[in-house]
Amino acid sequence: MASDGSKHSGPFSFLRRKPDERKTKSKPTRPSKKEANYPKDSTVLSKDSPLTAGVEPPSAGTYAFEAGKQTIEVLQRFSNALPIPCANEVLEVALLLMTTYEDVTKVEEQVKDINNRIGCLMLVMVDGLNGKDAASLSPQVIRDIEQLGIDLRAIQKDLARITSQSRWLLIFFKDANKEIISACLDRLSDALQSFQVTRAISDGNMLFNIQTRLESMNKVTGKMATQVNEVYNWLKDKNAHSGQSNLVLQEMPIPIHLYGRDAVVSQIARILTTKPRPRVGILGAGGMGKTSVAVAVMEHELVGTKYQEDHRFWVPCVGITSPIMFLQILSKSLRVSQDTGALLKDILYTLKSTQEPRLVLLDNLETALSSPEVVSDGGRLSAEEIIDQLAIIPHVSILATIRSNTLPSDTIAWELIPLEGVAREDARAIFTSICPKASGHPSLDALLEALGYMPYAVTLMAKHAVKSFVEPDELLAEWKKSGTKSLSTDLRLKMDRSIELSVESKAMVDNPNAQQLLAILSKLPSGTNQKHLKWWAKTVDHISSAIATLNDTALITQRQEGVLSPTFFVLPVVQSYLHENSRYNSPEVNHLVIEACCRFVLDHKSSPDDKEFKAHIQELDIEKTNIQAIFLGVTANSLPELGLAQNASYVFEAMLTFSWYQAWTRGNPELLNHLLEILSSLNTEDETTLRHIAEAHFCLGKTYQELGRHTDACTAIDRARTEFSKLGTPADIVRRGHAVLCLAEAWSFLQLPSKSIEDIVIEAQEDLKSDPKGSACALVSRGFNYWYGENPEVGLKTLEDAKKSLEELGCTAEVVRCMLYMMRCNASLGFLSERLRIAQEALLLAKSIGTDNFASEALWNLSCCHIRMGQYDEALVILKESLLTAERVGSPLTIAQVLELSGYAYGMKRDLLGGRLGYEEAKKAYSEMGPLAYITEGLDRCRYNLWQIEIAEGGHVVVEDGHIELRVPMLD
Repeated sequence: MASDGSKHSGPFSFLRRKPDERKTKSKPTRPSKKEANYPKDSTVLSKDSPLTAGVEPPSAGTYAFEAGKQTIEVLQRFSNALPIPCANEVLEVALLLMTTYEDVTKVEEQVKDINNRIGCLMLVMVDGLNGKDAASLSPQVIRDIEQLGIDLRAIQKDLARITSQSRWLLIFFKDANKEIISACLDRLSDALQSFQVTRAISDGNMLFNIQTRLESMNKVTGKMATQVNEVYNWLKDKNAHSGQSNLVLQEMPIPIHLYGRDAVVSQIARILTTKPRPRVGILGAGGMGKTSVAVAVMEHELVGTKYQEDHRFWVPCVGITSPIMFLQILSKSLRVSQDTGALLKDILYTLKSTQEPRLVLLDNLETALSSPEVVSDGGRLSAEEIIDQLAIIPHVSILATIRSNTLPSDTIAWELIPLEGVAREDARAIFTSICPKASGHPSLDALLEALGYMPYAVTLMAKHAVKSFVEPDELLAEWKKSGTKSLSTDLRLKMDRSIELSVESKAMVDNPNAQQLLAILSKLPSGTNQKHLKWWAKTVDHISSAIATLNDTALITQRQEGVLSPTFFVLPVVQSYLHENSRYNSPEVNHLVIEACCRFVLDHKSSPDDKEFKAHIQELDIEKTNIQAIFLGVTANSLPELGLAQNASYVFEAMLTFSWYQAWTRGNPELLNHLLEILSSLNTEDETTLRHIAEAHFCLGKTYQELGRHTDACTAIDRARTEFSKLGTPADIVRRGHAVLCLAEAWSFLQLPSKSIEDIVIEAQEDLKSDPKGSACALVSRGFNYWYGENPEVGLKTLEDAKKSLEELGCTAEVVRCMLYMMRCNASLGFLSERLRIAQEALLLAKSIGTDNFASEALWNLSCCHIRMGQYDEALVILKESLLTAERVGSPLTIAQVLELSGYAYGMKRDLLGGRLGYEEAKKAYSEMGPLAYITEGLDRCRYNLWQIEIAEGGHVVVEDGHIELRVPMLD
């Protein structure tokens, strides 16, 4: 929700402007229906576009070919066939550039066809080197080829910088991108004009002759163009993934040195980078190294050139118990910023938002596939259906590891890569790299055979040998004595035994603290840092000793995140084993984890008006993935099993506290709906249960309100209002009053009459008369409603009185909310300088207390002020910050409004490209919201202004005073 300083802004754009205000606006006449045939897709800039004026193409000559698909096919036939290694490497990089960055970005549509230039260079080089002996090449030729490789890698790095940008931030960085592309072109222009390989090895042949000879040699090129001047075209839009996020995610494990897996890693990397729509499944028993191979593939050089680092996602599926949890982990792992409450829709929207290649690694997919489907009023949902939806998207590549020998599907054409044990020599290399003294032991081969040559089992055994000082023959005897409780296949049994050998080792048996800590860490999907171990492992007496033992037995791993303390987590394959072990998955362990989770949440309980709020949300941010997963695992049936039936109220209070934290930072209704389902199955005559139900509905309504789901918000808050009324205690009546104030705000978004809103605000005032803060908040709502009812003078006076009371009470967050409403009144009254002053003050306060939603609204107001003053450059700087903040809180309406303002600001600067990009993204954002009047008006403005910009780009309209006739956004 964007707050501006007037009744004409944001969601209240349906209100009528005053006659004198309308005269000051630039209002283009709406064309007739016949004329208003808005194009659905943007057109390219014409040669006469002002954006292309004054740009001279580099003079590189004329070439008798076009580097298209057939050229790539010809060059690929010479891959690894040239006489010197550096030439093969140059050709490999060139082919990757030609196949990966064909469609980089619309940000600069004047760029020459980079692929043509690279194709020219490669044809000359391949033709000259083909059939020659390395010894016959001069040192100068080799140096020139090496320099070309350096240039191509620099180009690849520069293009990667562009494709890694958020698709929305491309709007703000297009000038910088133009400089990057220009630098790439300069490198290629220099190479085309002075590349020494051409003179040294081509014997003066023109490209036409080279092309003809290669066509004849390979018989694959077909007809190619006979004459093409260098084309000075813009590259197409390839907006980057919006990867900026403050979400705390478990990171992909650090790649380790693999023995005996180089061939399969390279095979998978080639599939992922050369085949269309690759869907690769790595199959095998537990312990075969599926995850290690997949991680190596994700970090492979070939993969890195096609899929940028921010577009490779590791999705840990271990521990998933339902399709809902699968969606949650997908959303976290993919860094989905949009949060409408419909997880699958948000995930698919994010992946479809641009055509950039993504690579998703679904690790330990078998746990997701084995989860039961969910049946609800909305239909059925299964993990398989979720994967099918991902696989439909052509630019999303899927790499999966699964503990199985098959991966059947009637919709996905999986390319299956089965993993078996490594060769004996490779198994020996794994073991002796960790335990060198075992290299000559006569029993080593027998031990490796007993382990099935499985990499993970061999690794664990070797580490155990080092820590326990036990020889291979003793390890073999111990191994033969151990057993497993698993019901899986023989290969799975071997993997389980390899883990059990570490779990049941003497070091672990002798250290109950390590056992307890391992059980706790296995319940935390994102792991935890050393600082927070004191919360999760409060019952562990000697944490340092436990960590040392777990490190010695390789049952935990750790990662370093910047300057923060290391994060400890249990590897997914070990977690899977522990979840099947009654000692590590007992009711007592689960009780301890839930109790620790509740304690952590309740010890960080605060509201935005509390001084500790900012510090508390920072701590909760670190653990939110773990907390959400633990609370979603609580059910009505599990409470008695875990010994929590008598203390259920404590658990529910913690769940509500965490839900309010989510409502204040980034709303998510999933946990609240889960809690209400539990509460509805309990004794609803119990007063405490009824109070939890009322509070949950209140929080759910607030969450829906922040997500722009105003009808759902009204339903939930009205239910809370009823439940609080039933309870009837003074404290419950106060809570009812606060809920009614929230309901009044939701009604204004739904455009209900001001009189109706005034009636319920008066009702809330009566409920809150015994609460000083509540009374001041009610006064804020009355002031807002005066503005809403077109009486800004009275509204401003009322809000000023409310602000004074809130300041005396030290309620900083509510002071900021009041100031946001004061800005609206000042805007309606034409007090621009006062609106600007209040916006600046509100922004500083919002940042100081950690309320990003208020900060985003204050930034939006600041940008409106600068646009009013014609200061478009200043406005764009503020809009960029506002967009980043709005993305963090997931406010769809604020995002749409910020994007529309950016389009308008660029348009008024006569920057057609920036204007088009801003309006295109704003149109998408508005289209995702409900059919309310102010949404429809915003969408219509975007469509109309896009049409105007496209006409101007084509040079078919006369622009007066350097400006386009754009419909003005709601600035007041």
